[in-house]
Amino acid sequence: MSKFQDTSIKNVIAEINKTFFVPDIQREYVWLSNPKEKKIEQLFDSILHGYPIGCFLFWTLKKSDIQNNPDLNFQLYKFIEKYDTRTPSNIHNPKIDLGQITPGGDADLHIVLDGQQRLTSLYIGLVGSRTLKKLYARSDNNNAYEEKKLYLNLKHIPDENDPEDCYEFSFLNEKSAKVSDSSQFWFKVGKVLDFQNIGDVYNFCLKNNIVEAGDMLSSLWSAICDKNLIAYFEEKDKSLEKVLKIFIRVNSGGMILSYSDLLMSILTSAFSIKDEMNELVDSIKQDEFGVFGRDQVLKTCLLLARLNPKFQIKSFNKGNIAIIEENWKLFTDNIKDAVHLVKDFGYSNRLSQSYIITVIALYLNRKGYKYKDCKKEDRKSMWQFTKIAQIQGYFTAGLDGKLVKVADYMNQATDFKSFMDKLATDELHPLKITADDIDRMLTLRYGNPATLPVLQILYPMLNYTNKRFQIDHIYPKSKFKKSNKLLNEQYLEDKDYLFNLQLLEEFENMEDKKDKDPDKWIESSFKNKDEKDKYKKDNYIEESCTLSWKEFGDFKEQRRKEIRLKLLEAFQLNPTVTEH
Repeated sequence: MSKFQDTSIKNVIAEINKTFFVPDIQREYVWLSNPKEKKIEQLFDSILHGYPIGCFLFWTLKKSDIQNNPDLNFQLYKFIEKYDTRTPSNIHNPKIDLGQITPGGDADLHIVLDGQQRLTSLYIGLVGSRTLKKLYARSDNNNAYEEKKLYLNLKHIPDENDPEDCYEFSFLNEKSAKVSDSSQFWFKVGKVLDFQNIGDVYNFCLKNNIVEAGDMLSSLWSAICDKNLIAYFEEKDKSLEKVLKIFIRVNSGGMILSYSDLLMSILTSAFSIKDEMNELVDSIKQDEFGVFGRDQVLKTCLLLARLNPKFQIKSFNKGNIAIIEENWKLFTDNIKDAVHLVKDFGYSNRLSQSYIITVIALYLNRKGYKYKDCKKEDRKSMWQFTKIAQIQGYFTAGLDGKLVKVADYMNQATDFKSFMDKLATDELHPLKITADDIDRMLTLRYGNPATLPVLQILYPMLNYTNKRFQIDHIYPKSKFKKSNKLLNEQYLEDKDYLFNLQLLEEFENMEDKKDKDPDKWIESSFKNKDEKDKYKKDNYIEESCTLSWKEFGDFKEQRRKEIRLKLLEAFQLNPTVTEH
């Protein structure tokens, strides 16, 4: 039996983690994976504007139905309340024990099949909080994290004629929220749940001398507590097969589930490693490889098991699932060792081509190597592979086809270099660097994922295993301004190009160099002429160059030329080839 109904946001929020839960088949919460998108803030803005927020799909079952029916005996999860990236368990939905669900007895449980992202966002905004790492802060610094709650600025009234002007919803810490002046009064959005009626709203505004905000706050109260904005389709059929069909149909548009999520949902009863998979992904993310996710774990396991890496139901038959489960410890060790190696190469928080890890894990698996067993020559070739694949963006397109080729060439390889030689000669997708590629490298800018591996090629002498390096602007980017009269205006846009970048130890860059002019920094950092000359030589700077701002144009042309020659040499290309 199915029917459409509606209720208020307040009513649903009151029942979350009491009678409303998330099933196995749902994806992880992702709306805060990129906080710059401000998805939660936009949702509340839509609500206050009176815009529709979509329909929801709930599957209502008795608690006894789930407990006693083998076909329905799946795991339920709670909604996330306090999203906290410091603790992996606080970004995953926690398991719920059916026996501990209150109220007791044979209660109706509402399983959210569509709308989990929105409901979780509403719950965090009204009841919970978010704790994220500050931009550019080190993940191992506890002061880098800050708990914030959702607030609304009651003194900002959007211009109705400007579609881009939104209500000011913002996640703030308690200190920032206390700031009040002519342009801001921050109201904790969750407090709206405490108001019983419109009278409470206006009394609050009168008490806080913000009578002019009464209409905005009453609209918020009405939208959250009074109006039935949660329109939902309720399914009560006990057929799992039917509900899965509905679920797949509903999730074929909008926020699409990753294929691994769907496969894992279908295979839940047979697959015993879901939690272990989450733990593996979390541990890799703690090593600052956030691009590595569950999809990649599954694809990597398929490759390691000598199976087709393409996601398709037939790849996950009982026999193949058994192979992955039986070898889970070995496969995860292969992946962890590969992560360790790539971390040694200096790519923590800088790896855009995550399937580099998969390729190295495959090699370790085929050779039966652990991290400590990996030979020096193999490590050298792996690092070369990592740099080239990162520079080329090798796995950006045609992933499945490339992984099949990788597996084929790996099975033929005697060592990692011979594998790379095979891949370099592939007719469709050769992994190699040409002279044209070198010319493109010269146009790389700060922030491009390919910039680091190119700089690593230019600085082969640095110890990337035991030290952390930062990409530094030789001429500080903060001084590329018209007010800098020593710099010709034609160079104002040149600050971020490769020729103005170097690698410095993290401590040296943050504590010593900072935004010092290069000539002054050299003078204060190096004791004598020999040390200064060595720095210039190591950094492809002409000995006669003083690194003053007036010489910037000459510095640019000379260093571009030297860098190009070094890159041609590094990739064993003809140095006489002219730049295009």
